Amino acid sequence: MTAAVNSKLVTRIFSSSDQPTKAIIGLHGWTGDEHVFEPVAKMMNIDDAQWFFPRAPYKADSGKGYSWFSGTDETGWDIEKTKFGIHQLLADIRSEGFSPKNIFLIGFSQGASLAMEIALRLPFAIGGIVPIAGFIKFKDALANEATEESKNTPVLLLHGNQDEIIHVTASEKAHELLKIRGNPVHFERYDAVHKIPKIICPIVKNFISDSFKFLEINSSEFVKFK
Repeated sequence: MTAAVNSKLVTRIFSSSDQPTKAIIGLHGWTGDEHVFEPVAKMMNIDDAQWFFPRAPYKADSGKGYSWFSGTDETGWDIEKTKFGIHQLLADIRSEGFSPKNIFLIGFSQGASLAMEIALRLPFAIGGIVPIAGFIKFKDALANEATEESKNTPVLLLHGNQDEIIHVTASEKAHELLKIRGNPVHFERYDAVHKIPKIICPIVKNFISDSFKFLEINSSEFVKFK
């Protein structure tokens, strides 16, 4: 109950326009905070976007920064504060007038995992998910709890071939899972370690501009949903 009462996450906002038409939630990685994603947003330079940078609710066990998940595989994982917080942020964004089709989740590393965990459980489709250097953490639970509606959410998976922190095979597995469940999805590898390089910015920008058109052009297995 406490998580529900104190559900609002500390969130910074950055806008690239006086009249933004798209809302983008930038989800930081492990040990990050509400400040680390703003340089990424500026580097991506997406037109007419309002960015929301929430801070994860749990202290990272590294002693610095924050984490979206708290616990271990042995003791179990607590993600309730995270779920409540992101759902509250989505509700706030919709109350500002953004329709689901114009809401996007972009996450890096642990934030990429969260983007998929949240978006695939929503009772409606959103504009798109961009998991960068990520993984699906709770595969069995997600398989059971993912909604039919979220099958219409487009996904752009991005991962560096030289990533030694989270191997590129993690995104390969996510790609296979998403294809099997029926999401429109494209997987792009790039030459980099565990980071968000400038080289992926045009890809992300094109996807956000029109995710279905992007997938139609770039994916041979593309299926257009109504």
